[in-house]
Amino acid sequence: MFLNYLKIAFRVLWRNKIYVILNIAGLGFAIACCILAYLNYNYRASFNQNHTHTEHIYRVNSTRLVDGNKQPWGVIPLPLAQAMQQGQTGIAQMARLSSAAVVVKAGENTFDEHIHYADKTLFDFFTFPLQSGNLSGFSKPDQVIISAAFAEKYFPKQMPVGQSLTIIDQEGTSRLYTVAAVTQKIPANSSIQFDIITSFENGFIHGQVAPDDWANQRLITTFVALKEAQEARFVTANLNAYVAPHNHNHTDWPIAGFSLQPFSALAASSDIDMPGYVYGSQLTPNPRGVLVIVPAIMSLFILIITCFNFTNISIAFSSRRLKEIGIRKVIGGYKRQLIWQFLTENIILCLFAAILAMLFVRLLLPTVMQLTNVDLSPDYGQDDGFWLLLILIPFVSAVFSGLYPAVYISSFQPVRILKGKTSFAASNRFTRLLMIAQFSLSCFALVVGIAMSQYASFQEKADFGYAINEVAVVAVNSPQEYRVFSQAIRQYPGIKSVAGCAQQIGGGTYTLTAKTEDAQIQTQVAHISGESYLNTMGIRLIQGRHFYTTDADAAILVNETFLKRLSLTHPLGQRVTLDSTSYTIVGVVKDYKEYGLHDLVPPCVLRMAKPDEYRFIVVRAAEDKLSQVTKYLQTAWHEAAPNVPYRGYLQSDVIEKEVRMTQAFKSIAFFLAIVTLLLSASGLFAQISLNIDYRSKEIGIRKVLGASVLQIIGLVNREFIRILLIAFTLGAALGYLFTNRFIFQVIYKYHQEAGPIPYIGTFLIVLLCCSAIIGTKVFRAANANPINRLRTE
Repeated sequence: MFLNYLKIAFRVLWRNKIYVILNIAGLGFAIACCILAYLNYNYRASFNQNHTHTEHIYRVNSTRLVDGNKQPWGVIPLPLAQAMQQGQTGIAQMARLSSAAVVVKAGENTFDEHIHYADKTLFDFFTFPLQSGNLSGFSKPDQVIISAAFAEKYFPKQMPVGQSLTIIDQEGTSRLYTVAAVTQKIPANSSIQFDIITSFENGFIHGQVAPDDWANQRLITTFVALKEAQEARFVTANLNAYVAPHNHNHTDWPIAGFSLQPFSALAASSDIDMPGYVYGSQLTPNPRGVLVIVPAIMSLFILIITCFNFTNISIAFSSRRLKEIGIRKVIGGYKRQLIWQFLTENIILCLFAAILAMLFVRLLLPTVMQLTNVDLSPDYGQDDGFWLLLILIPFVSAVFSGLYPAVYISSFQPVRILKGKTSFAASNRFTRLLMIAQFSLSCFALVVGIAMSQYASFQEKADFGYAINEVAVVAVNSPQEYRVFSQAIRQYPGIKSVAGCAQQIGGGTYTLTAKTEDAQIQTQVAHISGESYLNTMGIRLIQGRHFYTTDADAAILVNETFLKRLSLTHPLGQRVTLDSTSYTIVGVVKDYKEYGLHDLVPPCVLRMAKPDEYRFIVVRAAEDKLSQVTKYLQTAWHEAAPNVPYRGYLQSDVIEKEVRMTQAFKSIAFFLAIVTLLLSASGLFAQISLNIDYRSKEIGIRKVLGASVLQIIGLVNREFIRILLIAFTLGAALGYLFTNRFIFQVIYKYHQEAGPIPYIGTFLIVLLCCSAIIGTKVFRAANANPINRLRTE
């Protein structure tokens, strides 16, 4: 019997090629989207699974007090780690980890890198298989372990073990290291990533505060091993005894206590968009919030729309099988047999769609990997979930989308069918509801896409309060580098001005508590060179004066938001305390968007920096010449400091993430709109075809009685126009709520009003798309010879 179902199914499907192509293509694409969303989710969900037997490993976190609120931080003071190492807290084993930016030289190659300092126990706690070498010399002061990618970069086609590397730290001190071992490739979805790692003791810089002195400001990541989970309470109590000595020495960074976080929970606490976020983590984050939820919801919407479409098309094309159903019932066919017959056809279609989905996955995967910047390639041999999903989605889709048509069609009475008294209505309440849902989602996505396109234009022309598109920034390591390089570039004709600073706005400022007699706030602080810096950055002074050369430890400039938060109406001459030091406000600058457009302007304080403190050179040029100036800066740098890598960027790069987020919203919205609109329009095509077949004799009679082509077109389309209008109203309302109540209130604090353009544009696009897809069918029906419709019963 099953073979008979298959044989009939293939015959039926072969006779209805349009029906087959529409369903297989739509469902195949939907399954591919679901698989890609699963691969993205699985990448995040399998974070840290390369480390085995970590159930007894914990990270020591600190609870920081910020404006009276408690924040969990993934780092602890170095002196506490020293106390733990000496066994004063009841912990037998621990592993410290920190990192620093360095310059690495190997032969003629010089690159910026990050070096990690760790205890050897880190390799006991976690799984880092070695490709070559061993760990026997890890604790030596001149040994390093490198990753396979690092070895290929510096020692291509060579044996890395035994090779030498020169590492220059931030203080300019160079040390020669020998490669002791090479690790295998560390999975990208792992919290602990490194290219160079050496003994933790190598990270102590001579001349600084001793590591066991509570005046030491260094914060590090620390892991501990406990034999039993019950020991965590006892260990935490011992750790909290060190809160007082820390707070006594660091009033600007007060701590309320310490806690132990299981290593298995790290991956779930590193996304700022999700609850339970831990601040200040020095480990690789696992962004699992928006990057997982949005693709999952989008793929689910596409799958639901496709199933709705599947159902509508199935009902539409089954109108040709009424006599077959009647004859089957007359000769003894049961209802359940007819249901199984229709479901078998749907399952075959879905299996073909699953095969097509594999092709779509291969075609779309490179683009998705480029957008997410992670390797989502499926592991066909190990990932059972991939195959389960590939089988489960088609089967569920076949049942979900095919059960209603199968039950509905098989319930007809055979006598009424064979007498010609049973026929399909053009549409029923269920199919109308499905079509409204389809087009509502299309309209919603179009409204969002057009609104985000408008915002992208606004973002390009927005006033950030300074010359964000005319500034290039170059990082320097020492006062000598600043003097040599700044002097070398000042004479270049394309450069308008040059200035120095210790912290650069938009990415390098730090937070301090600002106090007056009446109030206190958290404020951003930057050290700048003075008037030359403000002129180079394009920041306007609106009150007071610029810095004098004697103002380094006495005066500050503040922005307008600073005055509003502290309610200072006459700021000039006011005294403000920063980090226990009192300063006088000598000037006020106009607000500039420190955080770009996604957050409000914070209170800002600008202090006078001494020339020896400069860590950045700020260069201003005309926007159309900035790329040319940037190339010159790179050439001049290599001439002035040939052994030091060029570390420069454009000031506009600080909003790159913001721009990419806008483009991502726009791309996702338009992608969803195009897919759902095409799928919905194909379903509408099927419904229009059914409507024309159902009303063929009525159309013929109306033409004989003198109805015009336009009247026939209006008659056929009247019901579907009502459906489109309802769908547009619902979709536009959802789009308005999403853009104006979420995107423009939660994500982007600064925006323009969208106006009516997204809604007018959406209406016209939907109208034109549907007209183009169904216009030919309707026009042909309206122009058909009525004789051909009326000559047969």
